[in-house]
Amino acid sequence: MAEETQSPSVPVRAAQGLLRSKSLWLALFITFAGAGWWAYSAISTVSSPPPPIGAASSFSGAVPNQTRAAPAPPAAFRYGASFVAAFFIAYVLKKVIRSVLLIAALLVGAILTLRYFGFLNYDWDTAQKQVEQGVGFAREEGEKYRTLVMSYLPSGLAAGAGALFGARRG
Repeated sequence: MAEETQSPSVPVRAAQGLLRSKSLWLALFITFAGAGWWAYSAISTVSSPPPPIGAASSFSGAVPNQTRAAPAPPAAFRYGASFVAAFFIAYVLKKVIRSVLLIAALLVGAILTLRYFGFLNYDWDTAQKQVEQGVGFAREEGEKYRTLVMSYLPSGLAAGAGALFGARRG
């Protein structure tokens, strides 16, 4: 049996798979490094012994056995998580939009074919009004969703970059 090989003259298209994205892997690395730093900071803060009772403290009225607050997440974690979240949202959204557009095109084609052959008589003015109402509703809900997502993503720039890279992959 002869093995099939591609000739060098045929351009080989780069794999567009999700896991082949170097930017995603970099963002995941940054996110996990930030999470590790955050966990280390939290553990070292909680496990450090309290100052002696008679020792001078930076604030008055120190309580020897008080619990300490965990540190805030580092910027590396927040930016990396924002990038990864937006990457996946844009990736999935592009796949969904592509599927919806394909189904809508097939549906419109079927309706036009049925109308052409006289199998379908429909009041198109009513359909147009319903479509306009649907588009208005989708626009309102999309704006609400965008506001919700932007409130949970701490870094708009990192999220924007993630959305751009995710949409390119999808």
